[in-house]
Amino acid sequence: MLCPCREKNESSVLYHSNHKSNELDIKLDIRCTSETHDKPTLYKCKKCKLIFSEYIKSDFEERYTIVEDQKYIQQIPFKKKYFELLLSKIKPYLNINYNVLEIGSYYGVLGNIIKPHVKNYTGLELSKHATEYSKKFFKLNIVNEPLNKFLEKNILFDVIIMSDVIEHLDNPFIALNLIEKNLNPNGILIFTTFNMDAIVPRIMGRKYHWIMPMHKFYFSNNTLRYFLNKNNMDIFKIKKDTRLISVEYLLYKLCILINKIDFIFKFFLKFNFLKKTTIKINLHDLNIYFAGKIKKI
Repeated sequence: MLCPCREKNESSVLYHSNHKSNELDIKLDIRCTSETHDKPTLYKCKKCKLIFSEYIKSDFEERYTIVEDQKYIQQIPFKKKYFELLLSKIKPYLNINYNVLEIGSYYGVLGNIIKPHVKNYTGLELSKHATEYSKKFFKLNIVNEPLNKFLEKNILFDVIIMSDVIEHLDNPFIALNLIEKNLNPNGILIFTTFNMDAIVPRIMGRKYHWIMPMHKFYFSNNTLRYFLNKNNMDIFKIKKDTRLISVEYLLYKLCILINKIDFIFKFFLKFNFLKKTTIKINLHDLNIYFAGKIKKI
């Protein structure tokens, strides 16, 4: 399969799929709280080393417009705690005079936390349901339209944020090109994603929990730098991203992974304290990246 790095580079199969042809596409679930943990075939470019899914040519944008994620809404109190933790790490790069864009704002939890710390907040979201929820419950300025269409307006922002978004995009390389054009000269791109060169994904291989049908691209620090550099940007700082989730949700996801959801999950639900308990998870595979424009000498 041809690598999407825009060069005619050959790629080889890194991990074979565990599903039959076209079987996974029928039941493809791209919600944030997806219950689908089947493994797509992954390819690796022989030149740039980018890892990408068999679904790189599938158009996910139309699917995202109709997404409704009730499980995520139930988890919003816990999502708030995680995003408050994330804010503590990105706050030094925010300013009360800044105009901020969040790409993939989903149900507005991060936007609601960021809004008091900046001059203007704009969220960009494909899901109509998530857009309406954000407007109704968080009173946020959310634009419900495709990324490319919005960024082609060339509105300048001081900070652009993508929280667990870049791996979902239909074409992150076009997106990065447009993002660079929409950043002020000293603007900052802040985004989170997993690092495929970290120890955990290297040990787990195809069983790595972030290998999912909804994720089209799997970056390492080096491949991120490669594509950012091609779009006149570079990473100037990397921080570890610690997740904070409810024990109930963790058990829910683990039960799906081991196909024992009915028996194990229902058993643990008897313990009400688990529904209110949160834990921090840091496997050193998730990063927060800070990038800026390359200064011309």
